Amino acid sequence: MLHSPPGDEQQLVLPVGFDEIVRVIDRYVADRRAGLPPLSRSRGRRLPALLLAREPDGDPAAGTAEPDPGLTALVLAYGQRLVSSAGNLTTRHLASLAPHAVIDDVRLIRGGAREDVVGGPHVLLLEDVARQLRTSMPEGAGALRLPEFDTCLAVLRADLPPGDAEEERRALRVMLCDRYTQRFQPAAETAQLGEAMGGKWGAVLQLLTVLPGWLRRLWYGIRLDRRHPWAGRMLGQTGRSFLNAAAGLRAAHQHTLAQNAAESRHPEAASLAARDEAVVRQVLLTALIRDLARAARPRLWSRLRPRRRWAFVLLLPTVGGEGSACRKFLDTYAAVARDNGSSPLLVLGAATDELPSYAAGLPRQSVQGGADAHRAGRAAAALFSAAVAGRAADAVHVLPLPRTPDDGTAAERLASHRAVHFRRPRRLDWARPVAAATAAAVLCAGGVALSRELVGLFFDEHRTPVGHPTSSCRQVPTGEVVGLTDGIDGCDLAHGLYAPDLRKLVRTLGRQNAQVNTDRPYRTLVFFAPLSVGSESKRTVPTGFQMLRGALLAQKQVNDRHLKSQVPVRLLVANAGEYFRYGSRGGLNTTNGSDVDVTQMIIDRADKDHIAAVIGLAQSRPESQQAAIELGTRGITVLGTGVSGQRMVEGNSPVSYFQLSPPNARIAKVMAAFARHSPRLRTLAEPASGHSGPAAVVVFDPRDEYFSADLAHRFDAAYRSTGPVHLVPYGEMEDGRPTSDVADTVCTLVHRTNGFVLYAGRSGVMEDLFHSMQGDRECRARQGRVAVLAESPAPGLTMHPRLMPQRYGGLTLFYSQFSRPAPGGPFARSFREAFHLSAENDAAVGYDAANILSEAMNAIFTTDRFFSPSALVTFLQDPGVREYVGESGVITLDSGHNYPPNKEIHIREITPEGTQVTDLTCGVLADGARSVTTWGPGGRFACPLDAVP
Repeated sequence: MLHSPPGDEQQLVLPVGFDEIVRVIDRYVADRRAGLPPLSRSRGRRLPALLLAREPDGDPAAGTAEPDPGLTALVLAYGQRLVSSAGNLTTRHLASLAPHAVIDDVRLIRGGAREDVVGGPHVLLLEDVARQLRTSMPEGAGALRLPEFDTCLAVLRADLPPGDAEEERRALRVMLCDRYTQRFQPAAETAQLGEAMGGKWGAVLQLLTVLPGWLRRLWYGIRLDRRHPWAGRMLGQTGRSFLNAAAGLRAAHQHTLAQNAAESRHPEAASLAARDEAVVRQVLLTALIRDLARAARPRLWSRLRPRRRWAFVLLLPTVGGEGSACRKFLDTYAAVARDNGSSPLLVLGAATDELPSYAAGLPRQSVQGGADAHRAGRAAAALFSAAVAGRAADAVHVLPLPRTPDDGTAAERLASHRAVHFRRPRRLDWARPVAAATAAAVLCAGGVALSRELVGLFFDEHRTPVGHPTSSCRQVPTGEVVGLTDGIDGCDLAHGLYAPDLRKLVRTLGRQNAQVNTDRPYRTLVFFAPLSVGSESKRTVPTGFQMLRGALLAQKQVNDRHLKSQVPVRLLVANAGEYFRYGSRGGLNTTNGSDVDVTQMIIDRADKDHIAAVIGLAQSRPESQQAAIELGTRGITVLGTGVSGQRMVEGNSPVSYFQLSPPNARIAKVMAAFARHSPRLRTLAEPASGHSGPAAVVVFDPRDEYFSADLAHRFDAAYRSTGPVHLVPYGEMEDGRPTSDVADTVCTLVHRTNGFVLYAGRSGVMEDLFHSMQGDRECRARQGRVAVLAESPAPGLTMHPRLMPQRYGGLTLFYSQFSRPAPGGPFARSFREAFHLSAENDAAVGYDAANILSEAMNAIFTTDRFFSPSALVTFLQDPGVREYVGESGVITLDSGHNYPPNKEIHIREITPEGTQVTDLTCGVLADGARSVTTWGPGGRFACPLDAVP
């Protein structure tokens, strides 16, 4: 059932940092065992119940949390995330993403609690929870069966004739046996056929019809006296008989009903009735939890097992006084949770009245440090991580939320930007049931030779040496080969202009992977980026090659260290195809109409190849973010390199995603500051009339919302107070407008305004525009060269700066980069020796990505030699990476920073002589690990700083 938040969602503003808490909860809703190794047992692991409250006024560490009725809306708003629209346009309906229930005090009062004399409100409460969980099962996940809960409910609701205790016990046995064997009754037609046949064969047919049901009844009657010892323990009884426990449960329930119906009650009797009511509720909830735990773990060969990784979610919008329904449920849950080792329930409530005494506060280390918008998110992540690892002791935890509202983030965003990703049914889900049935049939038939061949084939597939895995590559209609390779499996991913370069790098990859001893613990990193172009395209993306070279150098150096406690690193290369089209499928990726999904190829090999993380992506696109989301559902860390689109670190960004590059928000501010003050730029562009700065002609792709359009609009907002801004659309792909027309528009504007060009397009099409501008009459007629400031320059021009004056003498290129490796440093020397190229920004981020993940894995390896990919996610969230001095800058990553704050940025210029000079340097530098806050002659100009969270 869908419950809408009260009031207008547009007016409901989230507390600061609440998005981070929601992302943590989403992760464990989608996978209740997130962070655990695949084969780890789940006994003793219980998700904590989170009770939302408000931080006290003043110092959050100085007092206890306080209830707030306004938090009800946040809990109900989260419920919107658990449903989605499904079906076609004419039959659209609400589909559940995870089974969930909402305890509504008002509905329980109105919906029959007073009329249900047999059940009573305490029974109706849990019955309503079970009903909601049944009806909210995701499509394709099967029906939810609650045998123990339904049996206990049947005992409470049974209409038995009056009698002594022994008679009631016999009546209960008959009632339960009838109820159990009702679905096994023989068909009436079979009995009629036996009577019609008559004689000996008719009698045999009737016996065969009745015998199975009779045997089941006998077997179930024996089970009633030999099972469910937990119910007897909760009722203070000894032995294993469920019948005795059922009789005691029914007696406690009847006593509660009698006292509730009495007009006047003695205080002692009322106290006993309240105790009995609590015991009945605890027994029912225990039965429900036990059933849910079994439902969450179908049999190994069940087709439903891969589908049921989500948690069962219970929402308590109004945890008020002791008489409210939500409070009664939470009291019951806290009482029984300690005795249930494993529970798939995820309880989220809002404290609207006095906090329960049993609710534990935040860990001490989470409270220290004063006001911090990310403290609650880190605390939630730590609580869940400890709970699934079996370390959580308290069942209910209070999570104080900051009183500061988020800046314009409405609650409707929780529903519109869903990140609860559930696993859809697949045809392969039948693989295990069919394989099990086939194997049993072969063994029973005695086909020794055939069974040996099938088993041999099966184990050969799974015993393939890690150095020679099954090929994971596919040719797509563009002519490209996408997928992943380890360098020795026969997959040739090279295609397009730079195919020889990629083949050479893959050969290096194969040699380095062959030196890793796979008989000992190791982990694999995947470099994932567009590494080829289509047959009809003349563009390429050598940026990814430099990052791959940096990662290969880091792999070699890491494996050559031979430290005391070290994880050897293998490296796979994954090609997503041009524009990252085949890197993901569905969701945000609307361009991939095929069945090829390179991210799924990576996930399919995650266990076999011990994949711990993915690096690269290299491009800010919906397709690359969808890949990060798909990998995040499996708990695989993604560390982006060269990615700058703001949406990559906001909105749909999963908690497992990090990046080493600054986002567009910071880049646009730095570029605007450079355009506003740079003396070098002022020699080529004059201030516009009535403005303090020159006009900016912004070239951007309006369809590229993740990178180009986002950067253009952010630069416009930062620069418009300095000089006029003229926006000129220029598509990365063919859009019907010749590049020469775009160049003519740009050159006309530059000539008329004496301004400069802000190039916000993609690097792959920069030289197309430069070629047309170089031959344009307006650009050539202008006095002096045309200044172009670019965020994503063509890699060929920055790697070989002498080409700029040779090819485009009428232009001067200024460009940003995120690091400046020391030309004479160890990294630059090693890179030049290995690849005979100079090291620059892209090589440095690839190098740092592999080194950072290697050090994180080494830290985890000291305590857990068999850690899962999710352990790496948890480590990067907390404690994270603190001021790591890499070749691409000083890097800090944790749950509050999915990209380095105040990342260093340089703006460099290619001079008419073909040399490179640096005109601006801002941020925290790797060179001397110092923070640069000013730039320009004499440090006259202030550097833009990231907002402090």
